[in-house]
Amino acid sequence: MEHNYKVTLSYDGTKYHGWAKQPNSITIQQVVEEKLSIVLNKPTRVNAAGRTDAYVHANNQVCNFETTQKLITGKIKSSLNKILPEDIYIKSIKEVNSKFHARFSCIKKEYVYLIYTGEKNVFFNNHYLHYKKKINLPLIRKAAKLLVGKHDFKSFSISDKEETVRTIKSIIISKDENIIKIKVVGDGFLRGMVRMIVGTLLDINEEKKELADIEKLLNNPFKGSAITKVKGCGLYLNKVWYN
Repeated sequence: MEHNYKVTLSYDGTKYHGWAKQPNSITIQQVVEEKLSIVLNKPTRVNAAGRTDAYVHANNQVCNFETTQKLITGKIKSSLNKILPEDIYIKSIKEVNSKFHARFSCIKKEYVYLIYTGEKNVFFNNHYLHYKKKINLPLIRKAAKLLVGKHDFKSFSISDKEETVRTIKSIIISKDENIIKIKVVGDGFLRGMVRMIVGTLLDINEEKKELADIEKLLNNPFKGSAITKVKGCGLYLNKVWYN
C-alpha cells in the first residue's frame, strides 16, 4: 500500500539554482530528495507546488512524496532537519489521501516580491531588490490593476508552454518605510512571470513603459516581450492553497 505525505518547507534560495533538478547545478529538489532518500533508506522523489527559479526563496513551499512505509511524521521531520543544510527547513509533514498532488491539487498560490529603497544594506543583498529610484505608488498600483483577471501572460514569461492563460486574482502593493512589498495571488504562474510583472511595474515607474503598454502586452502575447525581469533574490513563494 502506498502512503502519500504532504511536506511544507521553507528555504533560502541564495545558494541554489532553483527548485527543479539540473545536471550540473545544486537545486532544492536535489538536496531534499537526497536527504529524504537517506532517512527512508530508499530512493524517493518529491513533487512540488511550484518550480521556483534560481535564487528565489520560499516561506511555504509544498511538496509530496509516496512510500510503502507508514511513517511517524514527527520523527521523519526531526531526522530530515538534522541532516538538511541550514538554509532548508521542513516545517511539517502529514499523511494525506492518495489523490493529493502538490502541483495538480493546488488551486492558487501567492508570491511576494520585496524591494528595498533605502541606503545600501549589504545584509539585504540576497533577499531584496535594491532600488534607488523613488517609487510612484499610485501609478504602479494603477498599472497592477490592469494585470488582474484572466489573461494570456505569454508576454510576461520565458516559458515554452503552449497554454499560457492564467488568472491573477489580486496584486497588492504596500510600503513600510523603505520596503515595498508586492503580493501576487493567482491560480498558476508561468516561468519568470512574477519577475516580469514586477519588472514591468518598475518600467512604468521609470516611464520606460506606459499604462497602455500593459494592454498591448496582454492583447498581443509574444514570448518574453515584456522584456524586463527583476532579480530572483527578492522573490518568495509565500503561500499555497488547496481544497
